[in-house]
Amino acid sequence: MTALADRVGARARSLPQFAWGVLAVGVLVASTSAILSRYAFPDGLDPLDVAAWRSSSGVHPLALSFWRCAIGAAVLWPLARRGIRRAERTELRASAVAGLFLALHFATWITSLGLTTVAAAVLLVSTTPVFVAIAARLLFGDRLPAATWAGIGIALAGTAVVAGGDVSGSSFTGNALALAGGATGAGYALGGQRARRHLGIFEYSVLAYGTAAAVLLGSCVIAGVPLAGYSASSWVALLAVAAGPQILGHTFINFALKDIDATTVTVAIMAEPVIATALALFLFAEVPSWLVFPGGAFILAGIYLVSAVRRPLPVVLE
Repeated sequence: MTALADRVGARARSLPQFAWGVLAVGVLVASTSAILSRYAFPDGLDPLDVAAWRSSSGVHPLALSFWRCAIGAAVLWPLARRGIRRAERTELRASAVAGLFLALHFATWITSLGLTTVAAAVLLVSTTPVFVAIAARLLFGDRLPAATWAGIGIALAGTAVVAGGDVSGSSFTGNALALAGGATGAGYALGGQRARRHLGIFEYSVLAYGTAAAVLLGSCVIAGVPLAGYSASSWVALLAVAAGPQILGHTFINFALKDIDATTVTVAIMAEPVIATALALFLFAEVPSWLVFPGGAFILAGIYLVSAVRRPLPVVLE
C-alpha cells in the first residue's frame, strides 16, 4: 500500500501546480481546527471547571485532545506498522519526547479556545517558530543572525500586545495558555526533527500521536474528564477535527514539503491565523480586541523574519 501511494504521489507531483494546490488545501483545512473545536464545546462552560462538564454533552478540551491524537494514530497505523518495527531505540525515544510535548501543546491550546477569542488563541500559538529559534540557541548553541533576533523581538512585542489586551479574567488565562501552546509546540518540533532523521512521516506521526494520546488519556482519567456521552453534534465536530486538521491538513502540508522549500511552507502556514479569525467573525460573530490587529501584525512579521533568515522547522500542529 505504501509503495503504491509513493508511486501515485511521485507521478502527481510531476504536475506543475500540484504541490502548491496540496499546500493550499492543507493550510485551509488546518485553519479550521479552532472553529471545529469550538463546535465541540458546550456553550458558556469554563474548561477549568471540570465538574460542570461532567453533566454536559460537550467535549472537554482534554478529551478532544485525546481523541484527535488517538484517532490520528489509529488511522495512520496501517501505513506505519512495518516501519515502526524497524525503528531504532533513539528514534523511538525522540518520538516519545515529541509526543509528550504534543500532548502539552494540545492540552493548553485547545483549553485556551474556551477562554479567549479564536484570533488571540491562533495568533499566540503560532509563535512556535520563535520558541524553536530561542530553544535552538539556548539548548544547542545555534548562532542566530541579527535579523533573527530582530524577528524574535518583534514577535515577542506583538505577543505582549495580544496577550495583554485583557489583563484580567478568563481572557488573560486563555491567552497565557495559548502562548504555552506555542512554547510546547517548539518541544514537539525539535523532538520531531531528531526523530525524522530516519523515520518516515507516517511512522513518526503514529509514534508521536500515540504517545500524546496515552499521556492525555491518563490526564483525563486523573481529572475525571468524560470520554464519551457527547451529543451527536459534538461527536461530529470531534471526528471532523481528527479527520480534517489532524490527518488531512497535516499530511497535505508535510506532503508539499517534498517539492516546496521549508521557508515557503512556513510562511504559507502563517495564513492560518488570518483564515481562522475570518471564520470566527463569520460563524460566531466574534470580534476580537482591537489590539489583536497591530499585535498580530507584529507576531506574523516577526515569524516571517525568523523563518526567512534561518532554516525553519515547518510546524503544523493545530
